[in-house]
Amino acid sequence: MQPCRFFRLSRLILQILFALPPLSMRNALIKIYFKSCLMSSALGLAVSLSACSNASSADQVTAAADIETVSVSTSGNWDIQSDGSHIRFTAKQEGTPFTGEFESFTGLIHFDPAAPETGAVDITIPLANVDAGSNDRNSTLPGKIWFSVKKFPSATFTSTDITAVDDAYVAKGALNLKGSSVPVSLPFTLDIDGDVAVMTSNLTIDRTLWDVGAAPWNTDEWVSRDVELDIQVTASRKN
Repeated sequence: MQPCRFFRLSRLILQILFALPPLSMRNALIKIYFKSCLMSSALGLAVSLSACSNASSADQVTAAADIETVSVSTSGNWDIQSDGSHIRFTAKQEGTPFTGEFESFTGLIHFDPAAPETGAVDITIPLANVDAGSNDRNSTLPGKIWFSVKKFPSATFTSTDITAVDDAYVAKGALNLKGSSVPVSLPFTLDIDGDVAVMTSNLTIDRTLWDVGAAPWNTDEWVSRDVELDIQVTASRKN
């Protein structure tokens, strides 16, 4: 029922109610009046529910689009190959250099040399399986003073920005190790041959920024604070 017709009918019914004294007639008209009110309310409720349903459907479509966008933006276009990949480190113990290596690492790489600013790198390094060149160091490094593997089983590097610099690149990001996240700039070169890419990087970090080697090992007296990293990642292009 249209609003104008409803209000005209309501006014007419009320006028008749006060004009007609018989009780039976008034009761009949009251029933008609309230029935029309209920019909109008039901119609309004149905319209409201329909509008809410349409809004909910629109929200669901928007949410689905957002999920799809996230999925696309976080997909890598390179697969890391264990053969030809390594993360090695060199430090000094009582003045004598030693070299170690993490046995494995995994990650996501999205990179286009023509548009490096669109790239993203997210690498995870399990810390328990480390070979530091001696049984003594291998048994000591996972402990609480050094990597504290039971509490922090892995380290991660997540890039925030990748830029081209001359014939090379720099990936800026955060290295999360032993519960501390510290900004790191990772310079690297890239050699692409067909569908195979080889990334190499060398940099030096201060281990004490992540509390690796807590007191009394946080000086250069026994183990050098500076640690040189030798990184090579071989990856194949996804089809």
